[in-house]
Amino acid sequence: MSRCILDELKERVLVCEGAMGSELTARGVSFRNSGEANLSHPDVVRAVHGDYLQAGAQVFQTNTFAANSLMLERAGLAEQAAAMQTAAVRIVREAVGPEPLVALGLGPTGHLLAPLGGLPPEAAVACYQRQLETMLSPAVDFVLAETFEALDEVATVVAAVQATGCKLPLAVSMAFSSPSGATMMGHDGAQVARRLADLGVDIIGANCGHVEGLRRALEQMAEVSDLPLMAQPNAGQPELVAGRTVYRQTPEEFARFAQELIEMGVRLIGGCCGTTPAHIRQLARVAQAEV
Repeated sequence: MSRCILDELKERVLVCEGAMGSELTARGVSFRNSGEANLSHPDVVRAVHGDYLQAGAQVFQTNTFAANSLMLERAGLAEQAAAMQTAAVRIVREAVGPEPLVALGLGPTGHLLAPLGGLPPEAAVACYQRQLETMLSPAVDFVLAETFEALDEVATVVAAVQATGCKLPLAVSMAFSSPSGATMMGHDGAQVARRLADLGVDIIGANCGHVEGLRRALEQMAEVSDLPLMAQPNAGQPELVAGRTVYRQTPEEFARFAQELIEMGVRLIGGCCGTTPAHIRQLARVAQAEV
């Protein structure tokens, strides 16, 4: 581990890289699950990380958002889970070198937990525990669970982290799909902040979802919590054009929105769906002005 992200955030705003999945698609990579690219197109994954580094990103994450065994099972790729996960750690370090901060990326299982759905909570814990045990190494600096909409699923991530004995900082970023600032499960920013603090999460935030919902949720988080705030907005609201998802927010517009979030108190900021190295380059200029 190179250094502690919590100490860094006390000193300055840190810039994360942008989207991986949409950027892989833009570069001609097709996949059933974005983690598949770690094995089929490692050179492209490496290039995406490297381009974000050149754009000014300081914090990176493994290309494993969708590469937990339960998500891979739905794509018929479960037997390749460990290979994809270990490759992701190797690829990001090859791309960015030993100094930048790297997150071990976790995403939702794609299932609702019982009693609302059919997945027992202990099955989710086991899924995340396997992924953590496969990926934890000196090459990663913290754990990032992102795009969660259900707090009960976040609790299974925390349980898995505890079961592994992992002492790395844990960041959790929720997706607020409603413009009013609520997740799909109806949690608002204040409820999320309080629950994540109770769970012992170190960094809290919002990513993906609705752009205005993200802003409102972060405002609510800032009102009730002193934990470091994280934001990774999309490049505007997605539009479906000729069967293709399009994000129209320009890098300059994205940076202006990011500036508003930084002024709100966000300390860790990057991009989610539709963002590119050009978006992160403009974001880095804004963040550097805050130093």
